[in-house]
Amino acid sequence: MTQDKFNADSNDNFEVAGNQLTDAIKKLWKDTTVRSIIIRHPDGRKLMTVPLAVGVAGGGIALVMAPVLSIIAAIGAGLAKVRVEVVRTDDPQR
Repeated sequence: MTQDKFNADSNDNFEVAGNQLTDAIKKLWKDTTVRSIIIRHPDGRKLMTVPLAVGVAGGGIALVMAPVLSIIAAIGAGLAKVRVEVVRTDDPQR
């Protein structure tokens, strides 16, 4: 991915056990540099993209994300391992 001062995004990839997927996603939501999370099957197929709004505070995020967490938990329960791609920005205000 090309990076410049106007598009300073980076991607991190990691694999996680399906039963630990929800906990991993909850930790990423607290990081203000995360723009979106892509959950992939181990073979690379995209299962779900979760865009994250910067600036959603405390209880508001729990209310909005509860249904999304349920879907993520179902995906994790169905797979032994999943790949997680995290799209980050260097500027937490973007």
